Amino acid sequence: MASNIGLPSLSIVFEKAAQAAANRSKRGFVGVFVRDTKAQGVHSLSSAALIPAELGADNQAYIERAFTGSDRGQPSRVVAVVIAPQGEENSDSTAAFETGLGLIEGMSLDYIAGPPDITAAEKTLLAEWVEGRRAQYFTEKAVIPNAAAAPDSMGVIHFCETDGSIAAGQKTYTAGQYASRIAGLLAGIPAGMSGTYAKLPELTAVTPRSETELETAVNAGKLVLLHDGQAAKIARGVNSLTTIPVNGKEDWRKIKIVEGMDLITYYLRTTIQNEYIGRYANTYDNKCVLLTAVTGFLQSLEGQGVLSPGESWADIDEAAQERWMKSQGIETAGMTAQQIREYQTGSWVFLRAGGRLVDAMEDFQVLFNNL
Repeated sequence: MASNIGLPSLSIVFEKAAQAAANRSKRGFVGVFVRDTKAQGVHSLSSAALIPAELGADNQAYIERAFTGSDRGQPSRVVAVVIAPQGEENSDSTAAFETGLGLIEGMSLDYIAGPPDITAAEKTLLAEWVEGRRAQYFTEKAVIPNAAAAPDSMGVIHFCETDGSIAAGQKTYTAGQYASRIAGLLAGIPAGMSGTYAKLPELTAVTPRSETELETAVNAGKLVLLHDGQAAKIARGVNSLTTIPVNGKEDWRKIKIVEGMDLITYYLRTTIQNEYIGRYANTYDNKCVLLTAVTGFLQSLEGQGVLSPGESWADIDEAAQERWMKSQGIETAGMTAQQIREYQTGSWVFLRAGGRLVDAMEDFQVLFNNL
């Protein structure tokens, strides 16, 4: 009986060293949802000037906030998804939002913000959608405001501010109304920097918290704001992960670290899918060509402050290759390591890659000697 062939398998596994490799030639793609009776559908915008004029003023402002960025950079593109408003009879329905998410599945976005009045059910849907996408090696991350239950996910930024406490002069915002601003700010930060202490200069007030309360919130996986009397800032660039997975690392709680991991994932997935699958004979020489390409990109990430210089590598996964050979009934006991490496493995390519992700400067201790 014939076995199922299935789709070409592209398995990218992150171990403690956050191995795998990736590339995104252009950063800063944001997806923003709004509800409106007009201009429904997907709008890919390179500037705020292109926001559909027929949208309501609040919706235009919500999309425009996603373009703002920070002094560390701005997003290069905002994808606005306009979905149908909710009527009183279907106020708890997620159908329109679910349809909107389906419209962006063919895109590659960095951060996503739901509609400013996102419901509890839609928050749950967005978190689940992002988790499902990331399980397939897509790299979206969602900014979800004030979730009822802690998301506990590398792919979810849990933005927690008391509704109405975010103020820009006389104008106040709910956390939901400000989610697009946070998504755009994070998307605009280069991979070598973090979001910690990124400024939000328009804000005059945020949720008042003591230093202890700020630390408690950050430790609980919440992205919160602080105001130091001069400017509002992101207290610490963290995602909502609090339960470290098996073979995981504590620094997976950092947005910057996950951004580096996603950069690597994106490169491996798109390069292998677009440039290698089905294009080359599965020979040892062609595997070496692929390894050279992966190694070269990892080294370029070293220069961008994503990976530690001189520590990146890529190689054939001998252990995985030998397991495959044994599963095919091939006796490997008398073979050398090089013979195993060079053995033809059908349609399968077994690679390993690694490096050390670099964090940003965030914690300082300075000793001043009064001579």
